[in-house]
Amino acid sequence: MELVNINNVKNITSIGGGPIGAGWTAHFLAKGFKVTSYLHDATEKKIFMKLIKTAWISLEKLGLSKQASFSNLKITNSLERAVLKTDFVQESAPEILELKQNLYFKLGNLIDNNIVIASSTSGLMMSEIQKKCQTPERTVVGHPFNPPYLLPLVEVVGGEKTEKKFVIWLSDFYKSADKVPL
Repeated sequence: MELVNINNVKNITSIGGGPIGAGWTAHFLAKGFKVTSYLHDATEKKIFMKLIKTAWISLEKLGLSKQASFSNLKITNSLERAVLKTDFVQESAPEILELKQNLYFKLGNLIDNNIVIASSTSGLMMSEIQKKCQTPERTVVGHPFNPPYLLPLVEVVGGEKTEKKFVIWLSDFYKSADKVPL
């Protein structure tokens, strides 16, 4: 299975409307990626956008990519639409094991097997999260230091069924997006 070339990653799916999901979204937008954010509920949009606009103040001072733009952001309440043309998935759903397991089950059936799914989890093990996923080999923890749009460090850890090439890909991708993987 051929992984997506890191230089060809253009479309990112960010899952989650809280501070971490919004922080990742702001970071990726600032780097010039097109981001489709999946919010579980339409009522999350107002707070989500407030978080991104707050992050943007700092990101503008730090310097934006020439391609950085709010026009690169799409927001949807449909997981299917969120992953339609994705090259990478950054998941930042609530820290509820059953919720994440069910989400990974759905993601495993929705996107191509060569697309990495990274979790921002801080307290759950990837080995537990990936248990219901049909393609656990491409699931990796990508836990940012908070806030993700300011702090460059990100912890990268596989699970029992994660293949090493996906861990390496994720580390290399984060480096290309100005992160420092640990």
